[in-house]
Amino acid sequence: MDKWTEFKTAYRLAKLRTLSATAEDLGIHRSTVMRHIDALEAHIGVKLFQRNDKGYIPTEAGLEVMRLGEITDVQFKQFIDKTTNPSALMEGVLKITCVSELSVLLFPVIRQFQTRYPNVRFEILGDIRKYDLEYGEADLAIRMGEKPQTLDNIVIPFQRIDVILCAHQTYIEKHGLPTPGDVSQHQFLANSERIAHLPWNEWIHTHIPHSNIVTTSNSYQVLDHALHAGCGISIATKQAVQSNNLLHELAIGDHWQVNSWILVHRDIIHIPKVRKFIDMLKCASPFGET
Repeated sequence: MDKWTEFKTAYRLAKLRTLSATAEDLGIHRSTVMRHIDALEAHIGVKLFQRNDKGYIPTEAGLEVMRLGEITDVQFKQFIDKTTNPSALMEGVLKITCVSELSVLLFPVIRQFQTRYPNVRFEILGDIRKYDLEYGEADLAIRMGEKPQTLDNIVIPFQRIDVILCAHQTYIEKHGLPTPGDVSQHQFLANSERIAHLPWNEWIHTHIPHSNIVTTSNSYQVLDHALHAGCGISIATKQAVQSNNLLHELAIGDHWQVNSWILVHRDIIHIPKVRKFIDMLKCASPFGET
């Protein structure tokens, strides 16, 4: 890359959107900003900005420049911290994305990790969207299903999870215990989106009439509260059912055994706090490579 200076200018312009703000931020003249942008667009043969009366609006390519610039910015800051402040290696935030039902598996390790490294804080991104590790939206991802096949992410086995259909005692007292013959007449709870890596949710949507799926949500916590309130039949891990006398495993449907995986982008796996947390997750996991 022989256009580092121009690339940095484009990154700042994509963030700040005006020539004046970018020039002030970089300590250069407005005309220099324009010259850098023109030179970079000519060099790569792609338009990076749309000019209008509101400023410079990034195109799709311009947004890509902004994302790459943010990654580079973070990596340079991490490099500076590493070389000038050793204590900074084990502080700051670790962002982890996972579906909510997997977050419970993380907390024993998080507690252990923060006992050793109290200056590290955790941000758990618990919704169903798949955050992009390449663009720094998260440091680690915990994913379920088939082993992910990604070029830029390192994939590490984590846990094998048993998921079962169950009902709360309150529901059974009111509606009775479901059987394979009358299951379609019972009330169910389901995720509002049909997601490939949640096979039990797909089973509910496929086998239960739409009118009998009485509550949907894209939040596992909401569905779990509904399950424990006796609002309908849903899923839980086998471990959760066995540890709660008010939850009853149902002899209907399938039992799902799902693998989960730790994903980390190859560019950040050697950041000390990331590497150490992964090592602790692996030590806590009984799941061997398959």
